[in-house]
Amino acid sequence: MSFRNALVFLIAGPLLAACQTTAEDASAPMLGAEDEGVSSYGAFLAGRFAGTARDAESAADYFATAFEQEPSSAILAERTFLSAVLSGDRETAISAGQVAVARGDQSRLAGLYLAADALAEHRYEDALDWLDGEQLGPFNQFIAELLSDWARVGAGDMDGARLRAETTSVPGYAAAYLTMHRALLADMDRDEVAADGAYQAAISESPFTRVAVALYGDFLLRERRRDEAVALYDRYLQQQPQERSITEARRIAAETRRTPRRMSVPQAAARALFGPSAALASQADIDLSVVYLRLTNRLDDQYAPATVLLAGALERTGLEEAALEAYQTVPEGPFRLPADIDRIWLQARLGDVDRSLAEAREIAAGNASPEAQLVYADLLRSNGQFTLAAEYYTAALDQRLAAGLVPDWRYFYFRAICYEQTDRWGQAEADFQSALRISPNEAEVLNYLGYMWVIRGEHIDEAFEMIERAATLEPERGHIIDSLGWAHYVRGNYEAAVRYLERAVELSPEAPTINYHLGDAYWQVGRRLEARFQWERALSLEPGEDERVGLMARLAGQPPEAPATRYADAVTR
Repeated sequence: MSFRNALVFLIAGPLLAACQTTAEDASAPMLGAEDEGVSSYGAFLAGRFAGTARDAESAADYFATAFEQEPSSAILAERTFLSAVLSGDRETAISAGQVAVARGDQSRLAGLYLAADALAEHRYEDALDWLDGEQLGPFNQFIAELLSDWARVGAGDMDGARLRAETTSVPGYAAAYLTMHRALLADMDRDEVAADGAYQAAISESPFTRVAVALYGDFLLRERRRDEAVALYDRYLQQQPQERSITEARRIAAETRRTPRRMSVPQAAARALFGPSAALASQADIDLSVVYLRLTNRLDDQYAPATVLLAGALERTGLEEAALEAYQTVPEGPFRLPADIDRIWLQARLGDVDRSLAEAREIAAGNASPEAQLVYADLLRSNGQFTLAAEYYTAALDQRLAAGLVPDWRYFYFRAICYEQTDRWGQAEADFQSALRISPNEAEVLNYLGYMWVIRGEHIDEAFEMIERAATLEPERGHIIDSLGWAHYVRGNYEAAVRYLERAVELSPEAPTINYHLGDAYWQVGRRLEARFQWERALSLEPGEDERVGLMARLAGQPPEAPATRYADAVTR
């Protein structure tokens, strides 16, 4: 079984079981109850509906309403606890979690959350009590042991915590995270030799090398081994030269005498939990990944890597409003700009384009980094403001070149699109070719340039080869298969064109251009009724003005002429 499957299997079962409601469960809200019970059941159903609609805040409110009326219901306690954790409602999560634990904690998560909450408030004995006697699965047991070790440290039993951590055995997927845990414990205990060795081992073992490097670098600086810290950062940056947080850590180490503060017990616990929580979030976009990241965030809400990861997990699982709130809580520092960029894009996807453009413009004006220029350029391009977008792509390219960085093919590609859309074909063609020189196997670039050559009647043989290569690289992208079908159409291979264009419509049924193309191909092979249907279909999909005029002409009886329709746009960011 793969790491991903093993990890998800080990932890998902209890949560899924907690989400089942059966008629035989005496603790479930009763459909046949009197007015108060009916109100409880209605709120329960509303909560389930809101959860299905990915409205975490409303789901939490509805379940909390039902739970208030039936505070002894195990099902409602579990549902209220889980929905409150997802939405970030700590107070409700605690009250419902306490009931859930008293009634058996079917999800096996409430006890962990309550322990993390107690640990965050330095109530270490309470944390140990919440962890005592839990019947947990392997993954939750590992998390519980990490938390209990840090609760022991807070309660004054460092020796007991280190002894347990050094003598325990864990499943293979958890070994790297146990190594980091041991390093953090030794660091907290001022055991320089043990901490040094464990941190170095964690760097080689951990899938999250940047986090391990950052923690080891802080350790070296606290131990007044500044030259070693700088050398550590340099080795990492040779492999990841654009990593913002390590670049900033290296600058501080080399240019100042600042020394990182020693971590508190909750802060160290957050970093110990980060690895396994991040591993789950990277492998499975499910609500469960959010729960563990909430645990980590509760221990230290100023630990930026965990907050960024939490926001991303919320976004990927469809909890967009909660994600926006999480992005806004990322503290100032090297993680803030990427978080702001992700938040701005999410706002735009949710329909608030004007606000996103205004915020991106403000960021671009106040930050000279290529990333800041690029987000504004991308939003301008997505909003059809191609001339201004091209100017910002140029600024981003100039900044990268001035910084001695390798040019990024995407800057040339997106600027080429802007030039093509504003009838500057010579500049567009040069940029497409520059993008391919940097990265020769980018399917989108191969497809766009090849298609433009096809509809312009230029370099037809080379264009056909480029589009075929793009289709081989990305066989499930409708707009690329459309290009291949249209290239066959232009060559007069109408039967082949129909085959590819039918496949393109299957992949992208809502694309007006692709339906338009298929209609023309049907016409050429004598399938006139089907051609008319596809043109009508394309017209119903709100095509651009040029295509609308062409479709109206087709439906009025004018047969297809030489290809003159637009590139079938990919949905790109």
